[in-house]
Amino acid sequence: MLKKFDLLFQTVRHLKVRQIIYQVKYRLIKPGPLKMYGYISSNINIQPLRFMYYPPMVVSWQGKGKFSFLNIDVTFEGGVNWNFQKNGKLWNYNLQYANYLLQEAPDDKEKEQLVTELYAWLSDGRLPLEPYPVSLRSINMIRWLSLSDVNRPDLEKNVYAELNFLSQRLEYHLLGNHLLENAFALLMGGGFFSKTNWVKTGKKILKAELEEQVLADGAHFELSPMYHQIIFFRLLELIDWYSKWKDKELEFEDFLKAKAIAMRAWLKNISFQNGDIPHFNDSASGIAYATHWLMTYADELSIRESGLRLGESGYRSVMMGNYECKIDCAQLGPSYQPGHAHADALSFVLYYKGQPLFVEQGTSTYQVGDVRERERSTEAHNTVVVDKRNQSNVWGGFRVAERAIVKIVEDRENRICGKHNGYRKLGVTHKRTFNFDKNRIEIVDEVSGNDQLSKEFHLHIYPGIRTRIDSSQNVVLSNGITVTFKPGVEVVIQNYYMANGYNRYLSGKKLIVSFKNELKTTISFETSN
Repeated sequence: MLKKFDLLFQTVRHLKVRQIIYQVKYRLIKPGPLKMYGYISSNINIQPLRFMYYPPMVVSWQGKGKFSFLNIDVTFEGGVNWNFQKNGKLWNYNLQYANYLLQEAPDDKEKEQLVTELYAWLSDGRLPLEPYPVSLRSINMIRWLSLSDVNRPDLEKNVYAELNFLSQRLEYHLLGNHLLENAFALLMGGGFFSKTNWVKTGKKILKAELEEQVLADGAHFELSPMYHQIIFFRLLELIDWYSKWKDKELEFEDFLKAKAIAMRAWLKNISFQNGDIPHFNDSASGIAYATHWLMTYADELSIRESGLRLGESGYRSVMMGNYECKIDCAQLGPSYQPGHAHADALSFVLYYKGQPLFVEQGTSTYQVGDVRERERSTEAHNTVVVDKRNQSNVWGGFRVAERAIVKIVEDRENRICGKHNGYRKLGVTHKRTFNFDKNRIEIVDEVSGNDQLSKEFHLHIYPGIRTRIDSSQNVVLSNGITVTFKPGVEVVIQNYYMANGYNRYLSGKKLIVSFKNELKTTISFETSN
């Protein structure tokens, strides 16, 4: 009981007072069905929103009850179960988002029938209203309704009702990217329905939250490259419409563009040359719009490149010779919202000749359980595990109790050094130094404070690369790269599963290197190229 109380205390003590107040409020006051929020004045002037650019759509609805989200296909017989939870909450959320309205097919008549059924479930309470899916769905609905010359008063009433609900249920208990999505939806919804108070609220939240959530180097403060892509797209989408809106405020437009310029710079800096992102924290392929497409969209909106370099976020990028290395010297993220954080301090991802070489296990699920726990753990990342424990106490799917504090000690083009105190309860500090040369990378790990505890460096090799250990305990990879460890150590090759998107995996090999207090790892590349 005391252990559980301490876990909760170490988690809750980082929350803002506002979050706690709204947690209590929203637990006590449950939302009603959609029909409770459905009043729409007959004299409301609907203004279709005009966008210059439409994103590429993955076909997630094939018609006749067939849906595919997160690499899981489901066919509903006899009508869609809009509260279908068998594949987890995130799959159900994707069903509710209604992104498929922007697909070319099926036709608009089928789309109208489908979302009419969805709103029927929301109206009678079979599907509860939740602010996050309401935010994403209302934007998709507004974009779709704005494309057509056909009047759909019943659907307009439903979208108005859910935005009315959202205006009363903003996610102040969570904050972070959720509150941003709420604000984007309110602002665009206010423009569509000519609701001045929604516009005012949306702008007020965006001014405050973008100022806090976009760091000095352009990173979104939750420090997930995938969520950065998601928020960057939403910001570009807003600029696309807002810059042409007759009621726009020039100062606010300039503010949005300045944040977009910064976010563009960070995304370029953190992405690999081929457009991939490192899967730091909760990141996965196939969810957000790709870096290359986002850059094209930014160009169309005259969101220019800037000279911002990686800084406050704590991530670093080194390109030398034929390799690209992304290093995680970041904190967990905002102290009051670390839900998408992993216990991954001082980890790294390495690409060679434009292809992945050393990767992390990534993120395949948000469902609470063994897989989620493993993917957030320290051993799922390319860093050092002490006493087989996590650096930060990640638990419950999206929670963190005690946290590692990371400090960058040295920050040069060819040398980066960081340390963290995540093992302070064990009396241990981990310091890692990267030395970069055109033909090799040297990584020095120093674990000080307790000689008796086990220390293991986990290194994940990209699936498909063959691996062997020679007689000197050197690791030889099939692409000609060798990895050596000094002083004398024990190296074990173990199977692992890398997330290849949500709910999809590739099998690969990882190295587990046991050492005492210091380990020097040298990654040597082919010298002939």
